Amino acid sequence: MDSSDIPAANQTILIADDDDSIRQVLMILLRSIGYRIELVGNGSDLIQRAQVVMPHLILIDVMMPDMDGYEALRQLRNDTRTAHIPAIMLTARGEPKDLVHGFDSGADDYVIKPFNTAELIARVRGQLRRATRKPVRSPLTGLAGNVLIAEELRFRLRREEPFVLLYADLNNFKPFNDIYGFARGDRVIRLAAESIVTCVTRIGEHDFVGHIGGDDFAVITIPERISSICRSILTDFATQVRDLYDPDDLERGYLEGVDRHGIYRQFPITTFSIGGVTNRYEQFAGPDELGQRAAEMKGQAKSLPYGYYVVDGDVFHAFEP
Repeated sequence: MDSSDIPAANQTILIADDDDSIRQVLMILLRSIGYRIELVGNGSDLIQRAQVVMPHLILIDVMMPDMDGYEALRQLRNDTRTAHIPAIMLTARGEPKDLVHGFDSGADDYVIKPFNTAELIARVRGQLRRATRKPVRSPLTGLAGNVLIAEELRFRLRREEPFVLLYADLNNFKPFNDIYGFARGDRVIRLAAESIVTCVTRIGEHDFVGHIGGDDFAVITIPERISSICRSILTDFATQVRDLYDPDDLERGYLEGVDRHGIYRQFPITTFSIGGVTNRYEQFAGPDELGQRAAEMKGQAKSLPYGYYVVDGDVFHAFEP
């Protein structure tokens, strides 16, 4: 879909600038071509308003009181709810080092003050056009998809600070889906997403949650939170998913069915397996290497009983004191 197929009146642009005159000029300009406009005057208000409005595009002034545009954008990019929103930085500082800093913080484009109105409009339309072409969110869960997961991993690698990529995968989901049908299977996927987001948000406010696809999810956090997050996810989901089973199957403790090889099997209640990889012991060239290594750890975790998780090749039990 091209951006021209989406009426401007259905697109909201959030403008953050501490200069009221600039805010008013931008509002008049962009409203004149049909966009809905929201205005804030500082970085803190920008973050709060973006979470409520969920705009299609953000224009951010670099130099603002309370919190500058770089930090505000960094926090938006670390929030699963706002990580996908395209952002254009507005700045009077056009030095290469300033541009690099902005792009490292997650900016999609830059406009130098004083701006040319035709150029600004063209850049706004360009970002909105690209946003409509990028499948940045899972249509089922609303979580960040693989494009944003990869962008977040690149950002973490550039910062060269310790982090962990956790790869969470459901066990025995396929037989559940085959026996109960795709509609109830979708409910399991949505429950899994809600459980992970709830657990991660409770433990780490600015951690990242993504939906890789199917029944696979990603969490990007710091090593100090690994144990708390894994324990919380494993416990929370295992408790809630029981509500989606028929009473007889739940009492029996398993589903009965035929596996992909045509062999009759008993499939236990679905749970999560979690594998993870940190950047503490290995150097990674990019998201592909990280993802492959995390998938290996997840594969090891799936070979273990419920309650175990694997990080950097080490096996842990989530419920040991």
